[in-house]
Amino acid sequence: MKFVTFSGPPSSGKTSVILKVIDCLKGIESKFGVIKFDCLTTYDDVLYKKAGVEVMVGLSGNLCPDHFYISNIDDCVKYGVEKGLDLLISESAGLCNRCSPHIKDVLAVCVIDSLSGVNTPKKIGPMLKFADIIVITKGDIVSQAEREVFKFMVKEANPRAKALYVNGLTGQGAYELSLSIKEAKSIENLEGKKLRFTMPSALCSYCLGETIIGDDYQTGNTKKIDFQKIKSNSRAINSYSLDEDYEINETPDAIIKSITILGGHDKSGETEDINLTINVGEVICIVGPTGSGKSRLLEDIECMAKGDTPTGRIIKINGENLLENNLVAQLSQNMNFVMDVSVGDFIRMHAKSRDVRDLKFITEEIVKYANELAGEKFTSEVPITALSGGQSRALMIADTALLSVSPIVLIDEIENAGVDRSRAIELLVKEGKIVFVSTHDPILALLGDKRIIIKNGAIRKVIITEAKEKDNLKIMKQVDNKMSNLRNSLRSGETISWNMEEYFAWER
Repeated sequence: MKFVTFSGPPSSGKTSVILKVIDCLKGIESKFGVIKFDCLTTYDDVLYKKAGVEVMVGLSGNLCPDHFYISNIDDCVKYGVEKGLDLLISESAGLCNRCSPHIKDVLAVCVIDSLSGVNTPKKIGPMLKFADIIVITKGDIVSQAEREVFKFMVKEANPRAKALYVNGLTGQGAYELSLSIKEAKSIENLEGKKLRFTMPSALCSYCLGETIIGDDYQTGNTKKIDFQKIKSNSRAINSYSLDEDYEINETPDAIIKSITILGGHDKSGETEDINLTINVGEVICIVGPTGSGKSRLLEDIECMAKGDTPTGRIIKINGENLLENNLVAQLSQNMNFVMDVSVGDFIRMHAKSRDVRDLKFITEEIVKYANELAGEKFTSEVPITALSGGQSRALMIADTALLSVSPIVLIDEIENAGVDRSRAIELLVKEGKIVFVSTHDPILALLGDKRIIIKNGAIRKVIITEAKEKDNLKIMKQVDNKMSNLRNSLRSGETISWNMEEYFAWER
């Protein structure tokens, strides 16, 4: 029987990830089991039973969850062997933020979510620092730049672990995780095995049932705060503060030659008959009605889908150094920020994760270009959570354009950003990259070399942009410039009382 330990903070999405992984393994492993460890109560066993998974529940109650876990885990493994399970997974919440459920020579997975805060990876303790695989969830809720910063912090806390993004709702990324679980070692029992880290050490009066607060009632193994030391060391230090002279680890840039999209199926299950190869330097525009699946195609490209997403598509990459760098830079509609930092700190953190040397220069450049795109200017000292929607998009456009070394750029409905989109495309479209633009805007649609037409969740047609369309694009840009001038006039408080027919007279 294969045995794998899963751990992570409460509500990080462990159960959802485990269920998606089991879905990927069905047909390969025949019988699955989960032992769910918690403190007071759990409802996850209902989800496992509904999915046809053998489930056991262990509640520590008023006992230390670490001690409860280690006192029972060998019996759980033996029970799994007796039941004839092919795979047993232990799931523990790590409520004390120190729990160490990982065992030497047993595959260890830690689940952490992107919304937990940028410093959280360094606070989690042994369940993250001693894991073999770290699964990052809820990455679709924040901007890609913040995902990259969060992953960078994860890798700093545990450099040797493999970091994966998994979406517990859609299952995106679960297939790759399932491949690692398939390689897990088989065991019969845990007798003689060792924990990767010691459990919390304490034997005091409170462990034995004392409830009264006060020095007279504190006996045994106790630990006191040295307040004098705190006063003499009172300078506040944020763990996200960066030294501009940090060491750079040189890695070769990824070189992409082409991307091939192999069709899956549409929302009705009908086959998506497509085998499309896109070469470096091409700009591909993706068009279709709202809800047709444009963003889903971008997500498939972002995660290099292997048939493990709702569309069943497969994305193949031809190139070099593909495992050494971030391959994709994405400018999505989702511009949420959860980090409580300034614009400048955010850019510096992202720059460090990208191995950029001159932090001061890149910060100034990104803020400058963001202000060219945004209607209302802002400084690097402004908290990123205080930015408006348009300012956030402008910041992310400039960040993606100037910081990204990724050979693939994904742009999702940039016309909704409330920014100068022509200037934005000019910044984003760089030589040597493959660019995908999802859009409802006819001007953006005609900027590409090809148009992918999406309907009912599938690619229905690929159109090469014609020369006559490019000529019409020039006229459309003139109309757009006039509309832009009207918007700016309204924003500045002017009245639109002139002769509108004369203003657009050349159109007639």
